[in-house]
Amino acid sequence: MRLSVLLLSLLMPAAAFCRIPWYAPLRAETALPLPDRPADTLDACPKLNELKADAGYSDEPAVKEVAEVDAANLPLPADDLERAGIIEVLKTALDYWNYRPDSMKIQLGRDSYDAPRLRATAKALLDLFSSELPAEELLKTLKSRFRVYRASADDGTGRTVVTGYYEAEIAVTKTPDETHKYAVHLKPADLVKTSPAMGADFDYGRYDENGKLVRHYSRAEIHSGKLSGQGLELVWSAHPSQIMLLQIQGSGVLRFPDGDYLRAGFDGANGHPFRSVQKLLIDCGELPAMSFKDFIRYLSAQGPREERLADLNPRYVFFRQRPKDSPPYGAIGRKLTAGRSIAIDPKYVPLGLFGLLKSRRPVAQEGGLGFRDFNRFVSTHDTGSAIRGPGRVDLFWGAGAAAETEASSMKAPGELYLLILK
Repeated sequence: MRLSVLLLSLLMPAAAFCRIPWYAPLRAETALPLPDRPADTLDACPKLNELKADAGYSDEPAVKEVAEVDAANLPLPADDLERAGIIEVLKTALDYWNYRPDSMKIQLGRDSYDAPRLRATAKALLDLFSSELPAEELLKTLKSRFRVYRASADDGTGRTVVTGYYEAEIAVTKTPDETHKYAVHLKPADLVKTSPAMGADFDYGRYDENGKLVRHYSRAEIHSGKLSGQGLELVWSAHPSQIMLLQIQGSGVLRFPDGDYLRAGFDGANGHPFRSVQKLLIDCGELPAMSFKDFIRYLSAQGPREERLADLNPRYVFFRQRPKDSPPYGAIGRKLTAGRSIAIDPKYVPLGLFGLLKSRRPVAQEGGLGFRDFNRFVSTHDTGSAIRGPGRVDLFWGAGAAAETEASSMKAPGELYLLILK
């Protein structure tokens, strides 16, 4: 909805305003994609050579904290998707908090909230958004009844970095052959989920022959056969980059040549830090900026070099088979809602919260991609190894070709506001 329409709508009576819902989709604007540039070499890249063995490599967090802001900062509640998705994520949040003990607490900025307050927040928001209030009344109610928090930038802009993810689909076979040599692995029996009490600075590991808790095998070690002979191979792929794609997305469809398929979901990781191979190759001058979809296509065309490039990211994710009709699940333990579930860093932004995301998104259309600004109500359902700091948001796109294209091209500054009942 364009600005002129919004301003006119605010001057109209509520009855007239209701004819144009605040959640009506917007029309896309067009933009040209970036041109290709020639590749370079990694051999003399200082950034790569200076990396320590246990160092990650990803985008630096754009913001440093989450803080309460005046409700007047809350953008107008325009939404580019249908209202049914808002109701769905609020029901998910309410179900999540209904199963949390009353003693559970979260930290949001400097404030602490217990499960009963968060339960009441989800219930109040569900009642509010089920009432179909016009935008003016909805905004007034949000400002009067809820405390507003924002992921606040250290430069005062309030911006976050917003990216996208989706349910990946990769081609696989049930048995290995000369082409399909790379396995999608089930969780090893010796994988340990660590806790702060263990004194580890990694999330998953194993006990070595001396009884010391260490990270599990790296991607390169797994490619060299460290997990062989344990019966952990779920399916086989021709491309290690395709498996890395599946691991970064966290869930996906494993498609066999005859059209049959399996669904796979996250079931642990190896404890190594995430390194963005795409960012490394860009910073080393080998690649221009491109969508993640085009980047995976680039890796898949590298022949024998593909494994070496994939091994630049030591982090490795294990999977479990899910029922064919199973939806993707997030860290919240419940299904993700396409377009409204977001992944965050729970160290700063707790799971199970509801808020408003404002950014600019790609739109798949005939002849290429368009880009448009959007506002959208979202809920914190998931997390990921590349999502670090309070200024990182990963928006779940769902499944399918359009989701792949758009999510792979999503990277823009934005603002994230979170709501807590007063």
